[in-house]
Amino acid sequence: MVPIEKLVEKLGAENVIADRLENLCYSRDMSVHRGVPEAIVTPLTTAMVSDLLKLASEFGFAVIPRGAGSSVTGAILPVVPSVICDLSKMNRIKEIRFEDGYAVVEPGVVCADLNAALKPKAFFAPDPGSSSVATIGGMVATNASGLRAVKYGTTKDHVLGLEVVLADGTIIKTGTKAPKASFGYDLTRLMAASEGTLGIITEITVKLTRTPQYSMVLTAVFDKLEDAGRSVSEVLAEGIGLSICEIMDRASIEVINKVSGMGLEECEAMLIIEIDGNRSAVQDDVKRVREICQKNGVRNVSEAHDEKEKAKMWGGRKGLVASLSRVKPGSRLIPIAEDFGVPISAIPEAIKKAQEIAKRNNAILATFGHVGDGNVHTTFIGDVRVREDWEKLRVCAQQLVECILNLGGTMSAEHGIGIAKAPFARKGLGEAIDVMKKIKNALDPKGVLNPHKLGFEEKGYDIFDFFAFEEILKRGAGTYPIGEKAENELLLCVQCGFCRPVCPTFLVTKLESMNARGRNILAYTLCDGTNASGEDIARKFYSCTTCMNCKQVCPSRIDVPQIVHSVREKLWGDGFAPSSIKSVVGSIMEKSNPLGQPKEGRMETYPKEKRKEWKEGKWRSGDILLWLGCMPSYADMKIVSSTMKIMDAAGANYFFLGEDEGCCGYFVYLAGSPDFIRIVKENVERIKSTGAKTIVTPCAGCYRTFKNLYRKETAMEIEVLHIVEFVERMMKEGKLKLGDGQRGKVVYHDPCDLGRHMQVYDSPRVILKEVLGENFLEFARNKENSLCCGGGGGVAAYSSDISLSVSDERVREANKIGAEVIVSACAGCKSNLKKSAARLRKEIQTNISVMDITEIVSSSLKF
Repeated sequence: MVPIEKLVEKLGAENVIADRLENLCYSRDMSVHRGVPEAIVTPLTTAMVSDLLKLASEFGFAVIPRGAGSSVTGAILPVVPSVICDLSKMNRIKEIRFEDGYAVVEPGVVCADLNAALKPKAFFAPDPGSSSVATIGGMVATNASGLRAVKYGTTKDHVLGLEVVLADGTIIKTGTKAPKASFGYDLTRLMAASEGTLGIITEITVKLTRTPQYSMVLTAVFDKLEDAGRSVSEVLAEGIGLSICEIMDRASIEVINKVSGMGLEECEAMLIIEIDGNRSAVQDDVKRVREICQKNGVRNVSEAHDEKEKAKMWGGRKGLVASLSRVKPGSRLIPIAEDFGVPISAIPEAIKKAQEIAKRNNAILATFGHVGDGNVHTTFIGDVRVREDWEKLRVCAQQLVECILNLGGTMSAEHGIGIAKAPFARKGLGEAIDVMKKIKNALDPKGVLNPHKLGFEEKGYDIFDFFAFEEILKRGAGTYPIGEKAENELLLCVQCGFCRPVCPTFLVTKLESMNARGRNILAYTLCDGTNASGEDIARKFYSCTTCMNCKQVCPSRIDVPQIVHSVREKLWGDGFAPSSIKSVVGSIMEKSNPLGQPKEGRMETYPKEKRKEWKEGKWRSGDILLWLGCMPSYADMKIVSSTMKIMDAAGANYFFLGEDEGCCGYFVYLAGSPDFIRIVKENVERIKSTGAKTIVTPCAGCYRTFKNLYRKETAMEIEVLHIVEFVERMMKEGKLKLGDGQRGKVVYHDPCDLGRHMQVYDSPRVILKEVLGENFLEFARNKENSLCCGGGGGVAAYSSDISLSVSDERVREANKIGAEVIVSACAGCKSNLKKSAARLRKEIQTNISVMDITEIVSSSLKF
């Protein structure tokens, strides 16, 4: 057992997590395996890692180092009582020396962040597909590579030295900052690809590569795999310095076209090649590559010179992973024997044999990879709820191993062994594995570091050991605890972790349970029956802002808000919705607003004249129904008056419901309450009875609810416009003219409900640029990548601490770019950002104000 009290005593309570749900969120990676730790430690220093390993040696528990959790082999999963050593908080770039060609980083530094710090002078050459989340420590421990390996090699080729904590807590240094050394055993390379079994890396000195002057991308289409393979072999034989050389087979291309509709040219094999370096040398090499491909029967070769053209040509390759998990509902890519390496000349034969194996076993297979360095990915696709699919994959994997070894290859060219490849370790390594075991026993005699990995135990492994899907296979057919649609979305998640850095609640809590991957893992435990709904899980799911940033960066475009909503529906039905959420829903059902205000108070924020005239019977009919929304009506007098001023200036034939407006029900939907359907039906009947042709609203939540959610439940065909769309339309028709009505630097914050959920990005910018000119600023994280204000998804009502912590980050961003005003198009965003601006006033030493876009427009109207 793990002595939690001793960990807390030695390392501090703030650095030790023993929460059951948090442990579950560390139980998965991209493999098909599962292992739940007993605790997680988040060290901040090398000394803390040393203390942890001393405790492990004394009390006999295992320690598993972990970076971003993007392993594909189960290498970071515990299979005995273990503590996860999460190194992600050790994320400092300690030193960059361009003149000496190195940088010193802690293991938790993310690859993409390091490269951002090195631009434009240099870059860290290894570039795994997960570079946006992969940590340098994890890359070293697995010797990661990626697209550029054909020219630049793997991670170990770019590591000069390490600081490593051994199993007994001893701290050693390996390597040197000098360009080369010949001084004893190369312990630096020994640690690379050791998968945390020999020591925990706490500092890395990496070699920097100068940024090339120029690059060009080519796409070559072949009707025969052999012709593509022969072309690659000849190009490399001539010494042409390809920086990237990728291949996709027919199945991969067909999947992309079927799922994404990209219209790629169908063929037997497609090569995507990049060449970088001196401009004239690159152009000469491109000419020679084209000649070689033409000699070998290429159907077509196209080139890309500028960044937009290159991005388009890479689109197919980069879209493949997302497409693979969208082949059919419930299916997903399944990494088992999926990253083999063979001699380059054997690639066409290897791909053909892999295709034959899949066909013979009636399995779905797509083949693609880094053909320039002999690394090919054979990715199977199956429904994880169907046992027959798993049995097919078992046979396919075994046959594929034999095939690759017969071709003189390796079963893992870049992802390592971990648990997934352990059954093949002896077969692939031969007697060398005995030498590896001796090294392991010498450095870690007590077996403290990441046990049961690399196939050392040789216990009769099976590729489905520590299987993550056994319980869901036992579940009754047709049983979907969170609904079939949500479960199909959930099963697409391969736990890659791309969502981690963009999740607003993870940003402020640093808890795995507070990002999309963690919530998906918890949702999965509800589906497979290993967990039950309860207050603890409710805290995780009602803390999600449903901002959809996770979907934006997800390779499979998983609809996480749909999963969260379905889990909330279950939690509501099981009686576990938080009391604060129930209270707001109760207020809506009783008083038709979420603020607990009396119905007759809805018009208190209306201009006095409009309020008087409505009660006299005016403003009761027209072509346009102006729906003000609860937040503006009860909490923001400026939005209501500004919106009405805009409508008047445009000469719109509009009316409003006043005290009869009621709530659109959006919060009730977010809560997971079935009462939402009742509200929808009542409002649809009320709206239809008015005869309105269009609804215009300044509320982003109401806009999404009417235009999207209502139409999923009813046949409401009325046109719905957000006020920004209405203003832009009126500007184009010449009915509204805007001038300079706002002074100072203004930055626009994209509301999630208006932006990512409804794709309205341009209209507010057209308006603000017209009014502000050069005073209009943009956040670095804007449009589809915008940071949530923190209040979405009902979080403002559930946890003000989380909500305002996220909002604080946004206000700090605004201050850094010199903004004096933050403007949004959502009353909820305005409210949250305004609170943060007030509480951060002393910290950021500025008086940033927060406004709604209607205020900007109304003050800029020209009559």
